[in-house]
Amino acid sequence: MTSIFFLGKTVLTICLYVLILRLWMQRVRVNFYNPFTQFIVKITQPIIGPLRKIIPSIGRIDTATWILLYLFAVIKIIFVLYFNLTNAPIFSTEYLLYAVAAIVHAAGNLLFWLLLFRAIMSWISRGQSGADELLAQLTEPLIAPIRRIVPPIGIIDISFMIFVFILMFLNMLAFDLVGYLWILL
Repeated sequence: MTSIFFLGKTVLTICLYVLILRLWMQRVRVNFYNPFTQFIVKITQPIIGPLRKIIPSIGRIDTATWILLYLFAVIKIIFVLYFNLTNAPIFSTEYLLYAVAAIVHAAGNLLFWLLLFRAIMSWISRGQSGADELLAQLTEPLIAPIRRIVPPIGIIDISFMIFVFILMFLNMLAFDLVGYLWILL
């Protein structure tokens, strides 16, 4: 049962990451000619394309993708609670609120990994690859305000470290608010 839980949770988390990335890339208007950006669009288009015909966008808000993201978050909550709580109901209205927590949890984890990859790539490729460009476009709007307050010290930019500490604090705060479910997500 542990292997099935691991597999299901991993697949659902990756689905959340991909949908969050698609929304995030639209929001910050990344270079859509980047191969990784095209990959994200191509793997989500078979589901989101037909869904957009039924659920149109509202202004600049991609409602079809948001609804699909929320649906996957609800499915993940049901899956996680079913495997971890013996007396959990199959569905409860509380799960609809927990789904928001699942989206926030996935976005925070995704942001952490993107920042880590960007830091590692800055040491290896020094901004010369398409992955570097995409990571910079995704994370720079979040790092730039910190960099304005705490500028780089020589060649060392500690804004990443400050942002990761903020993420860690928010993660601990969310655990205090949500409890054990936060760890299960």
